[in-house]
Amino acid sequence: MLDVKMVSKNYGSLEVLSKVTFKVKRGEFVVIVGPSGCGKTTLLKIIAGLETPTTGFVLIDGKPPNPRHQNIGYVFQEDSLFPWRTVEGNVRFGLEVRGLSARNIVKEVIALVGLEGFEDYYPYQLSGGMRKRVEIARVLSVNPSLILMDEPFGDLDAQTRWIMHKELWAIHEKFKKTTILVTHNVEEAVYLADKVIVLTKRPGTVKKVIPVKLQKPRNKLSRQFIKYRGKIIDLLREEVPNI
Repeated sequence: MLDVKMVSKNYGSLEVLSKVTFKVKRGEFVVIVGPSGCGKTTLLKIIAGLETPTTGFVLIDGKPPNPRHQNIGYVFQEDSLFPWRTVEGNVRFGLEVRGLSARNIVKEVIALVGLEGFEDYYPYQLSGGMRKRVEIARVLSVNPSLILMDEPFGDLDAQTRWIMHKELWAIHEKFKKTTILVTHNVEEAVYLADKVIVLTKRPGTVKKVIPVKLQKPRNKLSRQFIKYRGKIIDLLREEVPNI
């Protein structure tokens, strides 16, 4: 489904990514972790077709990424809702820019993320977790073939983040959308991922790919879960000793 091959990215003399290579199968949930500044967000933007690699290439179903012609959903780290639009209006936006009209789909995805009854609310009236649900619903409404998520839960409190982990897992189980999520949270990575890609410090390259062979939904207190978490933390400590 996705093939990232020898991708490097320079900004002038600053090398951010170096020869990043990995593959993602259709329906997989892949999480990318790595030290701050190692190029995780840059890599996600290259996969989305929002930036161009200096060298190397990305293929989605055998074709270079093109946001205009490929159905790629992107959940940003920052709040990206339009404050002048209601919940329903924000979710409908993705359909509008594609020239589609599907009120039933909008209602369905709003209900799916647990916001039924909040259709006419504005973003300022919602909690952080509810706003993030709206962003996820907006992505789901266009039925993307690939979902990219850049630290979507980084600004949420621990309790809300845990709830969102469970909800995102349930959504992925239902739709089996190919998903790539970037995070600093190792526990989040182990809970959600079919495999975790660990990047080195800048210039980021693939240090190790770790398949997470745990039954879902996962118990964060289980011995095996803690073992996976410790393994990833040890790999990150090799890059940044004071983690």
